[in-house]
Amino acid sequence: MPIQTGDVKLLKSAVMADVPEGGGAPTGNTIADGVSNAIFPDISELDRAGGRVNLRKTFVSVQTDDTDTYFGANVIVAEPPKDARVSVTLFSTERTFDNREQAQLRIEAYLNKGPEWAGYLFENHIAGQRVIQLFQRPTDTVPNVGQTLVLVESEGQATQKEQYVRATAVSVVERTFTYDGDKDYKAAVVTVDISDALRYDFTGSPASRTFTRAANGTKVRDTVVADAGTYVGVVPLTQAAAVGDFTIKGASIYTQLVPSAQTETPISFVPPYAAAGLPVPGASSVSYTANHAWTPGLRFNLPGGCLPGSLTLQTDGITIFDDAGLLKTASGTIGTIDYANGILALNAGSMSNAKAVTYTPAAQILRAPQSSEIPVTPESRSQSYVGTVTPVPQPGTLSISYMAQGRWYVLSDAGNGTLKGLDASYGAGTVNRNTGAFVVTLGALPDVGSSLILTWNVPTQETQQPQVTLKASQTLVLSPPEGKAVQPGSLTVSWEYTGTKTATAATNGVLSGAATGVLRIASNRLEFAPNVLPSVGTQLTVSYVAGPKQEDAFAHPSRNGSGLVPVTATLGSIEPGSLEVEWNTLTDTSVLGAYTLAQLLEMGVQAAWRDPTQIARDDGNGHVVLNGSSIGTVDYATGQVTFNPDVTVLIPRPLYTSTAINGTGRWRLNYRGLAYVEAPSLYPNDESGYVKLRYNSAGSTSSVTETFQFTPSFKLVPGVNAQIVPGTVVLTLPGAQPWGDNGQGTLREFTSSGWVTRGTINYLSGDVTLTSWTAGTTNAFTRASCVTTVGENISSEYVFRTGAAPLRPGSLSIQYARAVGGTQTVTAGIDGKIQATGITGSVDYENGLVRVRFGSFVTAAGNESEPWYSADRVGSDGKIFRPEPVAASTVRYSAVAYSYLPLDADLLGIDPVRLPSDGRVPIFRAGGFAVVGHTGKITAPVANGQTINCGRVRLSRVRVVGHDGTVIHSGYTTDLEAGTVSFNNVTGYSQPVTIEHRIEDMAVVRDVQINGEISFTRALTHEYPVATAGDPASGSYVSSALIAGDLFARVSLVFDQATWNGAWVDAMSGSAATATFNNTQYPIRVTNRGAVTERWVVRFTNSTAFEVIGENVGVIATGNTSADCAPNNPATGVPYFHLPALGWGSGWATGNVLRFNTIGAQFPVWVVRTVQQGPESVPNDNFTLLIRGDVDTP
Repeated sequence: MPIQTGDVKLLKSAVMADVPEGGGAPTGNTIADGVSNAIFPDISELDRAGGRVNLRKTFVSVQTDDTDTYFGANVIVAEPPKDARVSVTLFSTERTFDNREQAQLRIEAYLNKGPEWAGYLFENHIAGQRVIQLFQRPTDTVPNVGQTLVLVESEGQATQKEQYVRATAVSVVERTFTYDGDKDYKAAVVTVDISDALRYDFTGSPASRTFTRAANGTKVRDTVVADAGTYVGVVPLTQAAAVGDFTIKGASIYTQLVPSAQTETPISFVPPYAAAGLPVPGASSVSYTANHAWTPGLRFNLPGGCLPGSLTLQTDGITIFDDAGLLKTASGTIGTIDYANGILALNAGSMSNAKAVTYTPAAQILRAPQSSEIPVTPESRSQSYVGTVTPVPQPGTLSISYMAQGRWYVLSDAGNGTLKGLDASYGAGTVNRNTGAFVVTLGALPDVGSSLILTWNVPTQETQQPQVTLKASQTLVLSPPEGKAVQPGSLTVSWEYTGTKTATAATNGVLSGAATGVLRIASNRLEFAPNVLPSVGTQLTVSYVAGPKQEDAFAHPSRNGSGLVPVTATLGSIEPGSLEVEWNTLTDTSVLGAYTLAQLLEMGVQAAWRDPTQIARDDGNGHVVLNGSSIGTVDYATGQVTFNPDVTVLIPRPLYTSTAINGTGRWRLNYRGLAYVEAPSLYPNDESGYVKLRYNSAGSTSSVTETFQFTPSFKLVPGVNAQIVPGTVVLTLPGAQPWGDNGQGTLREFTSSGWVTRGTINYLSGDVTLTSWTAGTTNAFTRASCVTTVGENISSEYVFRTGAAPLRPGSLSIQYARAVGGTQTVTAGIDGKIQATGITGSVDYENGLVRVRFGSFVTAAGNESEPWYSADRVGSDGKIFRPEPVAASTVRYSAVAYSYLPLDADLLGIDPVRLPSDGRVPIFRAGGFAVVGHTGKITAPVANGQTINCGRVRLSRVRVVGHDGTVIHSGYTTDLEAGTVSFNNVTGYSQPVTIEHRIEDMAVVRDVQINGEISFTRALTHEYPVATAGDPASGSYVSSALIAGDLFARVSLVFDQATWNGAWVDAMSGSAATATFNNTQYPIRVTNRGAVTERWVVRFTNSTAFEVIGENVGVIATGNTSADCAPNNPATGVPYFHLPALGWGSGWATGNVLRFNTIGAQFPVWVVRTVQQGPESVPNDNFTLLIRGDVDTP
């Protein structure tokens, strides 16, 4: 007989209560249709006040005395509770005997342990603390509010301690720490308030300049979405659906699994992006040979930081290279590299022979990144994207963020051109470090309406200075008698090193002999640079003749007819070689254009090249010389000086490129660095011009001898007024290891004895002062690496996501500063639009995505030469957008974000820390099944012989309910295809009755959007209306389906073995028994009504007698081989199984076992009721569960 409607029942489990032992095995107690509190009790006042999660285990059960199949069984929540603060969710562990405690663990496993966090627990923490501190690099990402981390101590050991913690507030302080007694480094100390107090003491780690956790220190791990449970629920349709539609619109794709209490959290004056690490490389690679030992305990140190992907080290016949922080050979990984500090660590073995090293020096600086976006539209949505990032990002700086089902995921460049996330499931890709071209495959389809956010860093303000040779020198400030100066041609310097060394200054001031340099008579300064460095502390003896000196000042002297400026010394004659001419010039910046000048103003680049002062000197032969070129003449006898006052100077100009922002119709002006261009700097034609002459005149002289201690120094970038980027300096010199800059102002050399300090660097001025060196070294320092920087990076386009979301509408404000106009603030409207003079943009309050564009529309005509102009960007109104960038460091935003208060786990009945902070989980996903349904109602008195036409065909089911609320199961027949109900016995009915008629479409979900759009692989076959005003139950619903599959009882496994050790395994353990059960001819029989999903052992107590043991039900029967064995299932009153005596045969011995498994025609379903905080909205609530499936047609 085929399965009838009444044969499929929803059964209670053994314990229907919220206690650890709740759930368990199925009972024979049916959950009656339409009976109050059949699954859950009433909701208490405490539950309404604090929120509650109730779990009840039920079973879908086929109750027939055969093994007929209930095909394609599935369960749905057909209609949700009427109370908006109550939701119902279903899931299954597919375990017949599990209890609430085990099911709760499954729910709480939504988040699981991920990779180790880029930081560690700072010092020891004790149980009861509600704050933890993390120690990490300033460039590394800090936890977000609402993010869950895992603390794990003694991982993998018997003493392991583990706790998941959720951040409720995060603050960062950058602190300076000291190592080796006198050396400093900076680290970020991140303070994280957590929702639950620590349950254990956790061992922390001390501060470490290598940011390495102590071996016994607690690990901090990120979490990844494991989503161990598949949840199903129901949401109402918000738009009517028609026959043929493939897409419907639901109210959400989420269900409330855990209650949450929303609160407001202010976000005040924070930058759009955390300052990110930017590797700033030198102009070229550095090669040298090192001989010091390298072992796991003795690290190998480069002179300084290293550009990712640039290192090769050859030794002992092998080549070592770096790859994303690892040191590798052709055979595999052998160690690690700390790029920021240039420290190489070896995992095992030793390398004591010579090592040929080549690498590109680089320093890590902090800078707000550049940003762009790829909008996700229904047309552009894909799981794979390609593109080109302009300007080309520095290695290790590109990150691509995307949103999938309301959660952000980040893929970052590891430094070797590979894009990957914290977990492989997030996606992967590559980026070409030379072109910026990228290919990325996301871990999931991104949400329509969101964007892929690209952030990266480029050294836009930096200049890689080329390799040059520099000489260490000392400026000797001479002290001749008052009113006198050195007479030209009279000065000699002497010093001792392997004998007496001397150098003499000629009449033109040029020093020759054992040193080079120049004598500046007017300023009494001698630049002294020995050809070979003498011993540290060597005494210099300077002898010269002093003569009278004079300074004349001329207020705005005029040019002559040739454009030259003539002036005459007031004392007449000038001693050859003593003249110094000073005058001022004004730089003509018109070569840059007004737009570029405005950008330099925003960068703060001005003072380095405005209104310079020029100083020229005579060469002793009647020429006035500036920068090595003759610009005039001097008549020594008459004191007449004539010179050309106009010069050419170098001024910075931004380098621009422009690229389209995909899918936005906008263009982005990219800054890829600075170039220095020539500009005229002219002598003023107004009263601001001046000229000064300094010179020696005829008169009495005297001999002078002075002594100095040799303390050499030199300019790293002579003639350039720009700061040095700390950590980018590398100097090489004959016979020594390279000298490197430690980023803290110290110049040092790594030797076999460790670091040796060689000097100091003033980053502001670019001056290097030497404090130690090897005597006898040739004075020729090769500037192998040096990078200068000017001003701040600017941008006109900012795309970012706020630190928390969702945001309160109207709460976002953007603040920025202009060089002219000062600080300005604009607030977004309730509609999310950002609009004010010079700024436009938008904010998505739900996900916190902000787009800001600085600039304005101007008339295109007349701007054809501007870097931002392109004919195809001119609008129909003849206008074009002119970018007006602002300094990235000045941009800040403020907002009010909604966050979620931590609720008490004991009151909730579940620990929410491993679930999303808002308590919602997705119930629809691509590849899953969904059911669109609508239940119509007809209320009418009925009589025998009456047929009610429901007004639609192809019904899925009909339900008749009496006026008293009792469900009526008899006295009528239905024709679902025709949509009619015929009554034949209405005796006992409570009139009038309500006929509930339901239509449904089941389909596979093709795509899901967070806005509630759900697409199917096939079209709908019915019309589905939305609810009418005031009657939400009259609308249609879409339910996700919990798939049980084909339900029928069966025996899935049969085997015998000689002995049994008590372990429940589904394969033979040890040897087979001599005897065997003949299951082929005398099979073990089961029925849908009696069988349960259980593993069984029949263990012989002698050669004929046995006992029957279930894994979960224990010993349930004894028997012998001469009689059939059919132990009774007390829940149903029929046997669990029927074991025929004829199957035994002979030869059984004590201890032999027969192992078999039975599969019941049941499916366990956990029903979750979630109660949000707040008062009830309906007095008598209900929800509808439907068990769906098909049977054989008779």
